[in-house]
Amino acid sequence: MVVSSERPGSNGKMPTASEKVALFDSMLAYAGTYTFDNGRVIHHVDASWNPAWGVSDLIRPFSIDGNKLVISGAPGVDPTTGEEVIYELEFRKI
Repeated sequence: MVVSSERPGSNGKMPTASEKVALFDSMLAYAGTYTFDNGRVIHHVDASWNPAWGVSDLIRPFSIDGNKLVISGAPGVDPTTGEEVIYELEFRKI
């Protein structure tokens, strides 16, 4: 699960319909197993926040440099700006 640093906070009440849209648009999440193959990580998705992904494989290139793992996403459209983007997730071992 990944959320935007600008994700709206809770006001202690159930979110309105428009607040739910903002919450949905500020996150991504999926669950499943993964395998590595030739410089790619293959996520075998069993469940996802995005129903369009269904139950499928998400294939992403990755790199490891010291204590840093970077996984690149597939090209997509930013829901806020409409621009084509490629997101990267960076993880650091502490």
